[in-house]
Amino acid sequence: MVRLRVACAATCQLHTVLHFGFDNDDPTLKESILATGDVHPYTTSDRMHLAPWTNHLASFHMDAPYLCSLGDDMLPVTPGWDRMLVEAAHVGMSYPELGRRVEHGRQPGVPEAIVIDTRIVAALGWMCYPELDHWYVDNVWRDLGTGADCLTHVPQAVVLHKHPNVPGGDKPDATYAAAARSYEHDLTVYQRWRLRRMREDISAVRRVRETASHPV
Repeated sequence: MVRLRVACAATCQLHTVLHFGFDNDDPTLKESILATGDVHPYTTSDRMHLAPWTNHLASFHMDAPYLCSLGDDMLPVTPGWDRMLVEAAHVGMSYPELGRRVEHGRQPGVPEAIVIDTRIVAALGWMCYPELDHWYVDNVWRDLGTGADCLTHVPQAVVLHKHPNVPGGDKPDATYAAAARSYEHDLTVYQRWRLRRMREDISAVRRVRETASHPV
């Protein structure tokens, strides 16, 4: 968490606010709160997975023009990465070069970190599909963005994902272990969303883009 805060302080060029979420039962809770440096807001709550935490924190910032999801295992490298992603997102979504996942031998893969126009979040009613716990939130973003033709990969904006399964990544901890237990559940939820909700949600994103392009 300190690494992310320091990296953002060195690389952000917009008024980018980090909002940290801490589980109440985290044994390092006091240290984590102190590490925010009295610069960025934080919220504590009963333990939640990634998707509900993201939606909860997003709800505090619906007046911002853009929202971003970053994990504490991500490391912004490029000066101005936040500006680049906001400029690329426009009325849509963008994501940086993460240095980890390539699908079918090509880039871009899935947006494990994302910048998204807040109007899209408001129209959907969520930032991460709320029936998910941890996995496949980025697959949903990819499907929405490609379906609505509004997902932009920005390879010159580097935000490394220091996941344990990449060389030089972080060591796995209890958070990774807890997330692993929800994999099968999230896979089922994602597949069901694609069958039952995806087209409707893509249409909602398209309507936001059309309204923004043709304001009343």
